[in-house]
Amino acid sequence: MPMTYSGIFQGFIRFKATSRLRSAPLRHSLPSISSAPFHRTAIRLRHHSCSAALQVVKNTRQRTFKFPFWHQRSSTYGRFAYQDVSSDESDVEFASSPSHNQQLGDSTHENIDDWRWKLTMLMRNKDEQEAVSREKKDRRDFEQLSTLATRMGLYSRQYARVVVFSKAPLPNYRPDLDDKRPQREVVLPLGVHKEVDAHLLAHLSQKARNKWDFMEDSLHNSSDSRSIPANERMYEQPEPVTHNSVVKEKILQRKSLQLHHQQQDWQESPEGQKMLEFRRSLPAFKEKDAFLRVISQSQVVVVSGETGCGKTTELPQYILESEIEAARGAVCNIICTQPRRISAMSVSERVAAERGEKLGESVGYKVRLEGMKGRDTRLLFCTTGVLLRRLLVDRNLKGVTHVIVDEIHERGMNEDFLLIVLKELLHHRPDLRLILMSATLNAELFSSYFNGAPTMHIPGFTFPVRAHFLEDILERTGYRLTPYNQIDDYGQEKTWKMQKQAQAFRKRKSHIASAVEDALEVAEFKGYSLRTQDSLSCWYPDSIGFNLIEHVLCHIVKNERSGAVLVFMTGWDDITSLKDQLQAHPLLGDQSRVLLLACHGSMASSEQRLIFENPEGGVRKIVLATNMAETSITINDVVFVVDIGKAKETSYDALNNTPCLLPSWISKAAARQRRGRAGRVQPGECYHLYPRCVYDAFADYQLPELLRTPLQSLCLQIKTLQLGSISEFLSRALQPPEPLSVQNAIEYLKIIGALDENENLTVLGHKLAMLPVEPKLGKMLILGAIFKCLDPIMTIVAGLSVRDPFVMPSDKKDLAESAKAQFAARDYSDHLALIRAYDGWRDAEAQQAGYEYCWRNFLSSQTLRAIDSLRKQFFYLLKDICLVNNNSETYNTWSHEEHLLRAVICAGLFPGISSVVVINSTSPFNLRVTSIFYFSLLFIYFLGVCPSIYCFVFRTHFLFLFMASS
Repeated sequence: MPMTYSGIFQGFIRFKATSRLRSAPLRHSLPSISSAPFHRTAIRLRHHSCSAALQVVKNTRQRTFKFPFWHQRSSTYGRFAYQDVSSDESDVEFASSPSHNQQLGDSTHENIDDWRWKLTMLMRNKDEQEAVSREKKDRRDFEQLSTLATRMGLYSRQYARVVVFSKAPLPNYRPDLDDKRPQREVVLPLGVHKEVDAHLLAHLSQKARNKWDFMEDSLHNSSDSRSIPANERMYEQPEPVTHNSVVKEKILQRKSLQLHHQQQDWQESPEGQKMLEFRRSLPAFKEKDAFLRVISQSQVVVVSGETGCGKTTELPQYILESEIEAARGAVCNIICTQPRRISAMSVSERVAAERGEKLGESVGYKVRLEGMKGRDTRLLFCTTGVLLRRLLVDRNLKGVTHVIVDEIHERGMNEDFLLIVLKELLHHRPDLRLILMSATLNAELFSSYFNGAPTMHIPGFTFPVRAHFLEDILERTGYRLTPYNQIDDYGQEKTWKMQKQAQAFRKRKSHIASAVEDALEVAEFKGYSLRTQDSLSCWYPDSIGFNLIEHVLCHIVKNERSGAVLVFMTGWDDITSLKDQLQAHPLLGDQSRVLLLACHGSMASSEQRLIFENPEGGVRKIVLATNMAETSITINDVVFVVDIGKAKETSYDALNNTPCLLPSWISKAAARQRRGRAGRVQPGECYHLYPRCVYDAFADYQLPELLRTPLQSLCLQIKTLQLGSISEFLSRALQPPEPLSVQNAIEYLKIIGALDENENLTVLGHKLAMLPVEPKLGKMLILGAIFKCLDPIMTIVAGLSVRDPFVMPSDKKDLAESAKAQFAARDYSDHLALIRAYDGWRDAEAQQAGYEYCWRNFLSSQTLRAIDSLRKQFFYLLKDICLVNNNSETYNTWSHEEHLLRAVICAGLFPGISSVVVINSTSPFNLRVTSIFYFSLLFIYFLGVCPSIYCFVFRTHFLFLFMASS
């Protein structure tokens, strides 16, 4: 075949081939397409100099091979550049991404290209089974090479410092690569593995052919087959598949076989047998067969289970184990959503331990900007928000076989939104299975929403728990309630005079207070002593009785049997205040007798894990937690529960367009869940710090979050997913929100420029939808990047996303106010004070003096660390949406300009702007000093004349301005 050479070599080689390329004189340098392996055709230059570009030209006409399933890319090797082709489009993206090449650097990129060539040669050589690399590699190098091997159809595994690439599955341990092992073990040769896999694939292929032959014969032998045209027969011979699909199918079959062997080996091991014995003791095991049968027959299943039945850890495993045993493990992909980060992490760790493997193998987790999962992960635990963000880029959840929505009874806004999306998706994905799991007996509500989906209930297994209500506690312990020993919702002591003043602002008494008075009048407490009745008459429903909690804990530590204590509080502020008070107590603060721990969703993962560990002998563990401990996590050694009956939740006043933050009474279902936390290991006791008549007045279930929170972020998600009209979409919810709430959210998004007049997303709206923060905070971040003052703005947004780092002990309020005032520099700005406090802490941390800095300035070290972590996450998010690059200094040119910072803060919080007006009795609204949050710098330095402030507004018992600036 004649050849022509033309052009000058400029580091780029292009080739065009003909159907007779195999006989070309350059076949030794340019491997033929027909003889290349199934995944890649590579070109390698063996000479170090070349001065001509190569073109393969036919005599009469020039023809270029085009393959619809092949993709080209250009790359470099050493001093040369070349083009190669791949059957995997993602492989082209993997190798040609500019950002990826920049991260790897030249040396690493050349190393990957070198190994691409070596693995190609390994696949061509029928006599070689594996390639071994003993070069030192970091984690990133191994991940990139492992990804490359997987896409080429090879297996890879790292043994200490040695990396092995093989055509057959690799074992978990290779004694021949263990230099420290004194003796060698007999290992099955890899060639035998390959031979067994070949026989298995041949058997499966023959079985598939027999299946299709049987179907074809059945059609020919049937009486009606003659009248049915051949092109309309139901069971038609499948079309010939491409070489790629056959190879992919073989890879999946081999992977399924490997998963089956691993699962079988674990179950047959002594440790696996012991774990199976424990799992079989759970109530969920009795319903295993019924559950799997319902899953196979129905697209949607609703499961309710009591506390301790094992539904969260066992039901996902039953699905995974069933798929693996049916040789479908490689195609099984289960996503299980959890309402909180700690739930996703702790449950995934437990399930991985029950499967005898490390977290990140077949079981993993993914939360916001953090996760542990691998290419072999088949069961992923994640937060609901993570799944919603995946839906932004994958509307059909391609490859997902099962979706499990856990703790659906909590009725969070994301969960209700997800239900609407999944209900629509099920029509397009008939192969997708949806499992809804609830800890309460309200399964019929969800069943009717999904057109009568089947339901099943799993009973719990707990020891009996005895309930003590407030009248029982007062009678048993002799504690006396007075108007002076109760604490209100802000941590301030209530005197009788203050109670009278507070009642003047309440137009009517709450139904809870009325219930107590009615109970006293009808002699419901006549069976108790006069002292108890007097205490009940002084009980203040709006207070959080810290002193009462302390007294109950002392009673438990002194008089009750051993066992951990779980105390339910309303929020982080109450947890820290109570912890400080208990640590100052001579008995409860004795670390040799009591271990005080906190449990909150914003805590670091390492600190959260401490609550699951058993303390040393003779030490009683006391865990202070929020309502996240009701169902999301399980502390096995809890015997005593202290329940204050409240949970801090955000509600929304649609008429005044104002969010409300109030500690609200829980529901009866939540109270039962809290009581059920005790009695896991032995009979338990629950101390309800409210009268029984109050419990009887509780609502049966909690009001859904969709009905009591602002909907701005949810509206952005709806438009991003292109789900049509916002109002129409939300009307299809399980319990639709008020039309006025929806309209307020739409108008707000139009005001800030996220939606246009036709409710379409603007450019700003698209960016805000990609940031997992409130729209006003996301807008502040974007403006900070645009105006090059990003660093301080990230500090403000992080501080507003968690909580105020300034702490105010009840006995040192004046000192705490003075410490915060030092950061104000007389500019009346909570936001700028936050920036200065964080910058000072960061400098102190660099000098190993962070703890002393926080102690001296009344700052929370844990909150500052949370702010620091969020700042890093925000920067990566802004990089993902292409607003910043790696050079952070470029975006902080004007960070020192306070006037610019004020402008950015104001633009971000707009329209949340208020102004001071002269008090006039005829005016319907006035901004008073008392309307500013009591720990704001505007409250401390308010002079009566202030041009304007911009802030968050929320309502507790009164309307407050929070985090304000003048």
